[in-house]
Amino acid sequence: MGDAYAKRVLLTAAAGDAISRGIATNLAQHGCSLVLVGDEGALAATAEEVKRCGGRGVAVVGLDFEACDEAAVDAAVDRAWRCFDGLAAFVNCYTYEGEVQDCLSISEDEYKKTMKVNVITPWFLMKAIAKRFQHAKSGGSVVFLTQIIGAERGLYPGAAAYGTSLGAIHQLVRSSGFL
Repeated sequence: MGDAYAKRVLLTAAAGDAISRGIATNLAQHGCSLVLVGDEGALAATAEEVKRCGGRGVAVVGLDFEACDEAAVDAAVDRAWRCFDGLAAFVNCYTYEGEVQDCLSISEDEYKKTMKVNVITPWFLMKAIAKRFQHAKSGGSVVFLTQIIGAERGLYPGAAAYGTSLGAIHQLVRSSGFL
């Protein structure tokens, strides 16, 4: 990645799963500083692993993706921004798969939870970080990781809510590309 990237600060929204851990440790090995946002307890082990990889720094900011509102997300992004005096990128790799079940069996609560965690909270995060990029006149990168199920050719029986939410993220990224 080189020295230019080694100075960049990354914000990773994660739950401490294997994919987010792999992304975090790889970025740390390339000298990136990381702010991990999500479940503080789940991210503690990831933060320790990042430290062992020799990253320039790591911080954890707690955020409940299911229970937060836009003000809570904005406050979390503000705390993350202050950890390393600014950010250069936002990487969202947190998704909630939910219960795998027939689409006619999904409860309203389960559907709402899936959409809240996978679409609404990431949208709030993107808005908050993009506004800070604009205000700082620094620019920055926004990356959303999803799965093929969110694309038009992705089929995963029993995952209607999950697939719908990831399809929404695809469209969010496409329609936000002009920022």
